[in-house]
Amino acid sequence: METAGQVMSAFNPSVLKEPRGFIKPIEWIISIFAFATTTSFSTNVDFTVPCNITKGEVSYTFSYPFDLQNIGFKIPVCPTNVTTSTVHLLQGAESPAQFYVFVGVMAFLYCLVALILYIFFDDLYRKNTKIVAADFIVSVVITALWLISSSAWAQGVSDVKLYTDPQESGLFENKIFPECVQPDACKVTFLGNFAGLNVSIIFGFLNFGVWVGNLWFLYKETPWFKVKSKPPSSPGSFEIPTTQY
Repeated sequence: METAGQVMSAFNPSVLKEPRGFIKPIEWIISIFAFATTTSFSTNVDFTVPCNITKGEVSYTFSYPFDLQNIGFKIPVCPTNVTTSTVHLLQGAESPAQFYVFVGVMAFLYCLVALILYIFFDDLYRKNTKIVAADFIVSVVITALWLISSSAWAQGVSDVKLYTDPQESGLFENKIFPECVQPDACKVTFLGNFAGLNVSIIFGFLNFGVWVGNLWFLYKETPWFKVKSKPPSSPGSFEIPTTQY
């Protein structure tokens, strides 16, 4: 109880008025948007195949982690005497999606830890140069990870759009659907809504920009900056050593 009382007595919300303090909640919030828009995404693609009398319909749904190679549908679509088999999509974006979400979750957790440190242990933070330096170094790493993961995820989203499109991926052209040999015979009725994934990319690069801006304020707290900004000694305080004979 005494320790808890000491922690509560050290509660200092005024830190949130400083740049390093008020930027952390912003980083915390946009990191949630970054991985939430990715993990909650789901859409589908629909297309029709001409049959003798009616049209056969094919639909497949995909979502996080975008392992498209496990998404399949039965062929032939039209009723025949041929034994049915399963066709899978060619490629997915599982690795960049999971890496991007991992970076977002790690940034989210680190922001919580940093906020607790700033608000409840501000005196310790200011007096211990190792903690200040560690905060700066970890923030540099997370900033770099945001850039890498956002770039990889942008390419991943492009791959998802490509390999889920029956026309662009060549699904209509590799003899899987003999009915689609004639141009425009098979028609895509719904190509999916990728607005959520586009927003997730924007949040990724937004996170990178905010973390880059925060690095300057964290660097000003480090001993490296304070050594560089320390004014040189005045000429009057310089003492000329004397030689004793």
